[in-house]
Amino acid sequence: MRRVIVVSCLLVLISFTGTSGVAAKAPEDTDAGPLFGGQWSWANNTSSQTSTLNSLPAVAEDYTATWCTNCVKVEHTLEDLQDSGEIQKYHFHRANDHEDPFGSNNTEQHFSSRYTAGAPPIVVFNGTQKQIGSTPNGDSLQEDYRTLIGQSLNLGNGNTTLSWTSQDGGTGIVSWSVDLDMTQFEEYDMSVNIWFVEAAAEFSEGSNGEGTYPSIVTEIVEVGNVATGTATVSIPTAYDGDDMQVHLMYQFTPIGDGENSGGEEVKETDDSSSLPSISIIVSLSCIIVAAALFKK
Repeated sequence: MRRVIVVSCLLVLISFTGTSGVAAKAPEDTDAGPLFGGQWSWANNTSSQTSTLNSLPAVAEDYTATWCTNCVKVEHTLEDLQDSGEIQKYHFHRANDHEDPFGSNNTEQHFSSRYTAGAPPIVVFNGTQKQIGSTPNGDSLQEDYRTLIGQSLNLGNGNTTLSWTSQDGGTGIVSWSVDLDMTQFEEYDMSVNIWFVEAAAEFSEGSNGEGTYPSIVTEIVEVGNVATGTATVSIPTAYDGDDMQVHLMYQFTPIGDGENSGGEEVKETDDSSSLPSISIIVSLSCIIVAAALFKK
């Protein structure tokens, strides 16, 4: 009888350790409105740059957590796509999560109100296409993501300019200008946002084993809703080091949606990754039971 119990515990343990992916879900339209940009500067620097709209990489927003093992595969795929110049990636960490120190109510509000933040991983491209989970729909995640990236926003041949001047006292002056055919966005409200992004932060307690977490969106500040403008903004404190970046984003929201006014309640799914400690608890329980039986 003892052997039966021990074997059963081991089978349960194996079943949990072998669960490394999330069931594939077809990509979906977000209906949230386009988002583009990605020009950036170090927060402690002064710079100015102009880019053509059609040269901007796709914006990839990744909803993640330091305990999420399924997120590791997603993040490495996004890293490869960024290295090849196809995307500019941004990681949004869950807020109010005792196992993840990088989330904030500010960034959670952005992601959940636009896209509904369930259990990670969730990736959104250009604000319009969302894919949930780490199991590919096609041959690979990279193939899936390239298909979504290929759905152009048709921004035209205009350009965008970002100027950033660092000041003493933890503030900076940002100026922006975008040459964009607004007739294609008549059904949207535009907001110009500064995303403060920490280049990388160390967190050895992260149970997904990554240790170093890159491209962390720390705070989002709306600086205007016109094509050309200037604003003074406060620079948030980095989790560690001195590697804060300033990114310029143009965000569009369907008129009447009131994206910034409320924010939807964060909904959890049946995905086991939303409960990071379950498998650990079950595994430890099985080990304790097995050890006790062998001692008898």
